[in-house]
Amino acid sequence: MMIRYACVLCIFAAALTGIAAGGLYEPTVMATEGTVTPAVLMPGDTGMITVVLKNTAQTSTATMSDSQITTQTDVNPTITSVFLDGRGDIKVIGGNSQFTGDLGPGQEVTLSFLIQAPEEAGIFFPVLRVRVRGAEGLTYPVPVNVNLPISTLSTAMLVVTQEENGYVVPGETVHRNVTVTNSGRSAADDIRIRIADDNPYVGPLETGTFYLETLAPGKSEVIMVSLITSRSLENSVQEIPLEISYAVVDGMPVTQTDSLTLDVHGHAELSIASVRTDPARVSGGEAFEMTIRLENTGTDEAISTTAEIDLPFEGTKKAFIGKIKPNNDAPAIFSLDGGKGGDYHYTLTVTWEDDWGPHSESFDLILPVKTNDSTAAIAGFLIILILAAGGAYYFLVYRKKAGQA
Repeated sequence: MMIRYACVLCIFAAALTGIAAGGLYEPTVMATEGTVTPAVLMPGDTGMITVVLKNTAQTSTATMSDSQITTQTDVNPTITSVFLDGRGDIKVIGGNSQFTGDLGPGQEVTLSFLIQAPEEAGIFFPVLRVRVRGAEGLTYPVPVNVNLPISTLSTAMLVVTQEENGYVVPGETVHRNVTVTNSGRSAADDIRIRIADDNPYVGPLETGTFYLETLAPGKSEVIMVSLITSRSLENSVQEIPLEISYAVVDGMPVTQTDSLTLDVHGHAELSIASVRTDPARVSGGEAFEMTIRLENTGTDEAISTTAEIDLPFEGTKKAFIGKIKPNNDAPAIFSLDGGKGGDYHYTLTVTWEDDWGPHSESFDLILPVKTNDSTAAIAGFLIILILAAGGAYYFLVYRKKAGQA
């Protein structure tokens, strides 16, 4: 009997809070058949959560056309990450990141996660988070019963889910729609939700406490949570603890903990730290070496970094730099043969990759090249020679005549 009620609860929670991943892809990827084995866990015991991801449509195509031809190609949703969030209560021992790749029309994949129950009894809601490339993320909570009599489910029970809005960049302000749902069988009153202020890198922007007067069974309310993040926040999945308290129908207070999840991925941003040449002053027709130091002023490391210049000289005009960590710099070195004198306008093109994909940035620069003019040197030498001859004539001829007079 208890197993049957637990299965009914799983189906009810899935229908209430399962969110489909749509967007650029059609058809939709959905999570179904969330089950826990055994149906009731004892405190500290291990169990298995099984969820099925399914592409519900039978075909999925994209149409591309130009002035002469129209073609259709298959477009399959690409799953980039699978993550079961234990929300601070359920310990996920194994199963995360077990599947990535395309899910064809009508196909499905079964995912299993090994979990460990907490030491206290209760109903807990770990959340399956699936990220689909170019589409809205999928969020799917699965209720886990830890040594709780099924009759307890007749009271109020609050489940918190959050809107998936993609990656979070360190230093930006984050806005999340958080849905509070009463999955129990009686009303919850005097509901207070507080963001636990224990993370020095993430905190509420304005208010960290939210209040709902009452929430009837099966009803939901959406609250907007705004968080400010530090640029020092590292790339990781950050869990923001929530402290929830409410009163059930008999007036007894209930407290529980939950969490918000932020998938933090910084941006790499490259700029020019310095430009120098050796020799410091480039002369026409002479070989020289140019060093351009690139600085990463962003919040993620830049990888596969290359730099290229378009000066009209012979030599090495492309440099591979590789990895540049945040708040670090690295040199791009070019060996060139100098051309004629003048000011040369050129472009430095830098390419790199980070967690957001490939990037490119161009910088307009000027290289002054000194003119090596032999005519000016010869003229200077002749002037010096004339002055020397004049001086000799003065001392040897003019002053001698003046002495004889």
